Amino acid sequence: MGRNHRQNEWISLRQARRGDLWFHAQECPGSHVMLKSSVAAAAEEDLQLAADLAAHFSRARHNGRVPVLKVPCDQLQRIAGAAAGTVTHRGGEVVWASPERAAHWLAAAESLPKVPAEPGP
Repeated sequence: MGRNHRQNEWISLRQARRGDLWFHAQECPGSHVMLKSSVAAAAEEDLQLAADLAAHFSRARHNGRVPVLKVPCDQLQRIAGAAAGTVTHRGGEVVWASPERAAHWLAAAESLPKVPAEPGP
């Protein structure tokens, strides 16, 4: 997930692979969320969580339901001359998302015990 224009561009256009999916709140500034589904098909729960996170990390986060675009990454294109992280797309579909559901998921993830890093050589 990108948290600013540069990160949005980096994950959407440089790190994405064919088969990955891009999520972004429709017609609203916010984070780009990439679901890495190039290796294996994503579960329905993962698709919904990615949409919910895109809604949560957008200016629409206070809405009850947010339309989020789900687009295969190979249908994204940088807009020449535009600010970093500005993309256009072909196709895709709208997924309805809940920013509140993402907030609950994030809070639950924060309460999990941290896994210690493995010691180096």
